[in-house]
Amino acid sequence: MAGASGRPRDPAIDAAVLKATVEELRAGGYGGFALERVAARAGTTKAAIRRRWPQRQRLVVDALAALLAVPEAPDNGCTRCDLQQSVRLLARTLDERLPAGVLAPLLADCAGDAELHGHLMETLVEPSRAAALVAVRRAVARGDLVAEADPETVVDLLASVVYQRVLFGRTRAEVGPLVDLVLKGVAVDFERLVEISRLSPEERAGHRH
Repeated sequence: MAGASGRPRDPAIDAAVLKATVEELRAGGYGGFALERVAARAGTTKAAIRRRWPQRQRLVVDALAALLAVPEAPDNGCTRCDLQQSVRLLARTLDERLPAGVLAPLLADCAGDAELHGHLMETLVEPSRAAALVAVRRAVARGDLVAEADPETVVDLLASVVYQRVLFGRTRAEVGPLVDLVLKGVAVDFERLVEISRLSPEERAGHRH
């Protein structure tokens, strides 16, 4: 990708700026974020950063995205296990990998710009949501969830609790009770799903045949 001048972008500078952005967020939070200090940390200039990221919100989103691994859809042969793993991974990612207290003000800062908001959702939210969607659709296909269960709604119910607690600074929700609460509403046979979750992987494989 070329910069505004048409010269190819230096990936080493990009990486240094993203790393420096995370360091600055950890040090001063979103409210104290300053491009000048990012430039100093990265060994570049504010102008060079502006050429790459004209909007500081987009820079912050991209820096946070660099901390996140794209999750694979869990496939344990166990609907309850898959959903617990998906929610647990999301909660751990938000709590442990992202700088504290950044997501809420960043979301608010992007809310008035449809393009920025879309970039934030596509970059930070959709990857983990997509993995959970695969797991829920698989559960519907194998008959563990009622056919009327909308996978998008099921995922939103689970993820919204995690995001609500992160955005409002509340204690992390216990994954097991949250998943069970949702499953009780959409499972064909909830007790059977609990039984399967208590089996070993080998026993689950035999249970399916």
